[in-house]
Amino acid sequence: MTENTLHFVHSTGPPTSDVRVFDSLTRRFLGTEFTFRVIGSSHYVSAPAYDFHELSSCEPVDCDGTTTLRLDGATTADERADAASAADTGPRRRIEYATDGLACATVVERRPLAAFPAEATFDLVYWFGDDAVTTVDVRADGYETYHTYPEFDLALYTRTVFETVPGGAVAGDGVDHGADGRTDDGADRPGQPTD
Repeated sequence: MTENTLHFVHSTGPPTSDVRVFDSLTRRFLGTEFTFRVIGSSHYVSAPAYDFHELSSCEPVDCDGTTTLRLDGATTADERADAASAADTGPRRRIEYATDGLACATVVERRPLAAFPAEATFDLVYWFGDDAVTTVDVRADGYETYHTYPEFDLALYTRTVFETVPGGAVAGDGVDHGADGRTDDGADRPGQPTD
């Protein structure tokens, strides 16, 4: 049974609790590696060189700076949704976070389950059930995710865009990368929750 609240945690360190990783992908952009993971309770993205860690979880998270979103709120197709709705139950929400060298803005939209593009291709996709899926699609400036919750008739869509902060330094990772952002052996490195 899914909780009815999704928690977004942005921090300078990895999660303190274990996360079950179903699939992962590491891509190089903004001068370093970002690792994207589909986890048992949602997704986890990290870029240790920027001290960037984003955890999205349906499980309760005990951490300062957590943004919560109700899964049973209005969707973008819901005529009852209006600008006066509460921030955690409205159809759209914006979350911002910054470290010394990186800033990101995430727009979260509650869409009807039928809005999920099931025939599309994604960089990461994990089906938890017939209509329950988590996807990650990496873009040149960030990433998009879908998290579907059939019990709420919900396709939760997120779009995160990154910007480097002027004067922000990226720590070198000591790995020789080719033009495609892969390590010397040409393979994507699997992400680990502790990086």
